[in-house]
Amino acid sequence: MLRKKIDDIIETVDGDIGIIVRNLETNENIMINQDTVFPAASVIKIYILWELFERIEKGEFTLEQEILLKESHKAGGFGILKELHEGINLSLKDIATLMIILSDNTATNILIDLLEMDNINQTIKRNKMIDTILQRKMMDGEAKAKGFDNYTSPMDVLNILEKSLQKKEIIDIMKKQQCNNKLPVLIDDSIVIAHKTGDLPSVEHDVGIMFMENSPIIIVVLTKNLKDNMDGIKLNNNIGKAVYDYYR
Repeated sequence: MLRKKIDDIIETVDGDIGIIVRNLETNENIMINQDTVFPAASVIKIYILWELFERIEKGEFTLEQEILLKESHKAGGFGILKELHEGINLSLKDIATLMIILSDNTATNILIDLLEMDNINQTIKRNKMIDTILQRKMMDGEAKAKGFDNYTSPMDVLNILEKSLQKKEIIDIMKKQQCNNKLPVLIDDSIVIAHKTGDLPSVEHDVGIMFMENSPIIIVVLTKNLKDNMDGIKLNNNIGKAVYDYYR
């Protein structure tokens, strides 16, 4: 019944859509275009967060470690750090939190510089996420003009979300998400969703874990080639509601 509802929702949208819904208690799965590659948009930030915590566990960094905000760090697009004066000391926990809950591009680029792009990609491949690659920093128009972009797939997102459940700190950050105009919009406010959105022209993503009473439910919604971004937002709204209604 849930698969039929999701199929009906997809039929209303002009664009390419990949969806995974997994009940972690029963292993019930719905998979639609799960191996299709999509522009990652800000969903790539989950992989960066994972790399940070991997390196913290190895003792290379600590969450309390501070970085001085510089004017050269600042990137356009989402975020608040670009609006603050340079010289502020930010802990790695502050930076990681801003990267996820406000999708702060300056925070993201600081972490890419700290962790190094090659290291992030090696960790992605080592964890068998074969469709995901980080090729440019946020708002790097020059790199994008040269054909470099960031990509992922629904299966890879499922993989990183399942792995993230092993790290309480990652889930705690994702639960504080402030960009809540997609999956959570039509569900009960009492339900916690640890999630990360992403958007670009013709792209509207939302991926995360809905903590229902009986089981966590992983939901992955990736889109591309949307005729209208608003259709992608409504798609996410309706998928979130369909999953919530089915499992409540």
